[in-house]
Amino acid sequence: MMDRLKELERAAQNAEEELFASQCRRLESEYRKKEYRKEAVDSFAQLFSQAVDEKKEVSWLGICYLHTSLQTGSHEFRLSLYDEEFFFDPAPAELYWRPSCFFECFEEDMESVMTVLRRQYPRIWRYEEEAVRRICVEYYYAAVRQLCFDLTEEIMETEAFQKAVKAENFTAFFGRYQGEGEILWRMKER
Repeated sequence: MMDRLKELERAAQNAEEELFASQCRRLESEYRKKEYRKEAVDSFAQLFSQAVDEKKEVSWLGICYLHTSLQTGSHEFRLSLYDEEFFFDPAPAELYWRPSCFFECFEEDMESVMTVLRRQYPRIWRYEEEAVRRICVEYYYAAVRQLCFDLTEEIMETEAFQKAVKAENFTAFFGRYQGEGEILWRMKER
């Protein structure tokens, strides 16, 4: 049983690599357009405005994907501003963000990947399809991470970011909600 799942995951990854290359070009093209960049930056500005309204000093910006949003198909990220206590902050400023285009592309990919897999593997079970989705979505999480990194300067230029009270070593990170993540940037380094 596990061998079949590993085979399915490998086949899915091979199919997704090819599909993602063309989708990546499409996403890059879309995010060169001002309206898509503005829409993304505005979500971050709204979060920082919330922190300003709450008179909250922030030390951390978390950009986190949620496994539940993959299962429900909402494909939302949780944007959070935490004080120095990080995950122990009793009242982080938070909002949910769904970057335009990314997950429409992902769902298109999944249709194609599953079509290819169904030709090779009879009767794909729901848990197998979920495993395939978890493998393939990693490409899109990496693309959203890169988008957030690329938007850093634009986010920092917003009035809301400028007004927010930030710790000297304010840090932005990207990763799984309450799981592993990686630092995107720190204020000291900029």
